[in-house]
Amino acid sequence: MASVLIKMKALKENLPKAERLVVNYMASNPEKAGFQSISDVAESVSVSVASVSRLSKKLGYANYKKLRLDLAREIMSNEHIGDIYESIKPSDSEEEITGKVFAGNIKSLEDTFKLLNHKGLKKAAEKISRAKRLVFFGTGSSGHICRDAALRFSLLDVQAESYSDSQEIIIQSIRLGRGDVAVGISHSGRSQITVEALNLVKNGAAATIGISNYLKSPLDKHSDVFLCTSFAESRVKVAALSSRIAQMCLLDALYLLTARCKKVFKKAELMNNYAEELLRY
Repeated sequence: MASVLIKMKALKENLPKAERLVVNYMASNPEKAGFQSISDVAESVSVSVASVSRLSKKLGYANYKKLRLDLAREIMSNEHIGDIYESIKPSDSEEEITGKVFAGNIKSLEDTFKLLNHKGLKKAAEKISRAKRLVFFGTGSSGHICRDAALRFSLLDVQAESYSDSQEIIIQSIRLGRGDVAVGISHSGRSQITVEALNLVKNGAAATIGISNYLKSPLDKHSDVFLCTSFAESRVKVAALSSRIAQMCLLDALYLLTARCKKVFKKAELMNNYAEELLRY
């Protein structure tokens, strides 16, 4: 089960201003907020009690009291660890920089697993195992993830393709129909082309799967199945770090679950080993 703070971070960017203020306050002061009343929290950030109540429901709680109880338990069980991953500084040593890179990615994987929608992952694998065509959409760095994913799923005898050019994405999204599956990958969940592509795909009756770092994002809204990663960008700010590690790990799990659905575990393993052998030369 995902921790309260992990869910807050995944939801934060797509909340109204008042609810974002509550998230910022609770995430920065979990030890204090975990034992405050709803009116105390609202007063601390100058918002209405209704804003705190709405946030609680968006996080999946019936009321604020249950949210506070989970947060308090999280703190008491030491599941919450303070903001120990600082931004990389010019004065950092080689060992410190390397340590922060590894720590950031390890934390990303841990948090993604806690946030993972296991039922959604299983549903996505079942849809892909029956797909006539499997198409990955993503621009920029997400495009590289898409190409790797399409190659991997091709090893399962799935007609897998990837597109990162804006015009190609729109054209291919219009061509998809019932029995096809489209996977949209966008770290922010707001990539205009990728979001529009999944919208067009849904209109054509094909299944849609979205992968993003933020809950309730536009990509989430257009996905039949939504899978959320977690990457604490505020802790380690460096261009070389992104959510790609968590995305790739999630796609690896989806690949193996699809292989199980298609009952081709052994064949997938042989083809994967053969492909890796060829890449050595």
